[in-house]
Amino acid sequence: MAVIQEPFGATREGQAVDRFILRSGAAEAEIITFGAALRTLLVPDRSGKQVDVVLGYDDVSGYQRGGGYLGAVVGRYANRIAGGSCLIDGRRVPLEVNEGPNQLHGGPQGFSHRVFQARQSGESAVTLTYDAADGEGGFPGALTLHVTYTLSGTDLTIRYEAASDKDTYCNFTNHSYFNLNGGGDVMGHRLWLAASSFTPVGPDSIPTAMARPVAGTPFDFTAEKPLGRDINADDQQLRNVGGYDHNFVLDPAQGLRRCARLTGDRSGIVMEVWTEKPGVQLYTGNFLDGTVPGKGGAVHQPRQAVCLETQFFPDSPNHPEWGDILLRPGRRYDCTTAFRFSR
Repeated sequence: MAVIQEPFGATREGQAVDRFILRSGAAEAEIITFGAALRTLLVPDRSGKQVDVVLGYDDVSGYQRGGGYLGAVVGRYANRIAGGSCLIDGRRVPLEVNEGPNQLHGGPQGFSHRVFQARQSGESAVTLTYDAADGEGGFPGALTLHVTYTLSGTDLTIRYEAASDKDTYCNFTNHSYFNLNGGGDVMGHRLWLAASSFTPVGPDSIPTAMARPVAGTPFDFTAEKPLGRDINADDQQLRNVGGYDHNFVLDPAQGLRRCARLTGDRSGIVMEVWTEKPGVQLYTGNFLDGTVPGKGGAVHQPRQAVCLETQFFPDSPNHPEWGDILLRPGRRYDCTTAFRFSR
């Protein structure tokens, strides 16, 4: 086990960015301090060859210019909040918007575009910290976030810990794009989800209801199937967003439990996702456009990778009836997601 710290360049504003390389047995992970992003994740395939299973960029400029939030920790609130405002104890709070009238992933300068402080925190672990100012993105409260990546064998665990001095919303996730074959499209990847319902959305990707049964729809992954089997079905939900970009309501609702299993059809790599959150966003990279080249000049196109973002439900800050997710002073946000790899 080892942790190596190296310079990774600087932002266009002149902030230095470092990278931390975690090594454990046959696996290796690279995390950069810009957006606390997971840039590289090497795991062995069925023949023992290491495969990089996440998309990323070669330099800091790529992360600043490129869209898609590749590998980043997104927040203060991951996913969408409708209408550019949220409810806190019945009070309407305006937020910064960056997707029409709505906020996506914390606004135009969310945590994904901030430089974190970082330190080694274990034999193969790094903790990254960001202090958000009161009012950043429109959210009340000065908030401190600690994100700890730990690599143990071929398991990568991400723990999020946060506290605020005012009532606020927070919802952190990792926005990695996975391709377990290391390239090509992912339509042959097989996916299972522990979800008997999903959150339907309108053409603006804003939820129209909290939950709808998956049975009899293209959204039924309760039995493992290829990602591409139903993605082009005649279904309004798929047409609304050009594929899958939906929250799935997890069964059961609480505890650290397995929520997803993804299998690379050519590599034989199996990834299990474990989480304490009530939902997971399945996103098939529908809006990747290849504008900014990825690592090694890779051109990122739709459906060449898949995201499995553990989360509170989108637009929950406008639906207190969906559950109390306010972070109040004196309480601590403490959530873990694990990606466990096998062959």
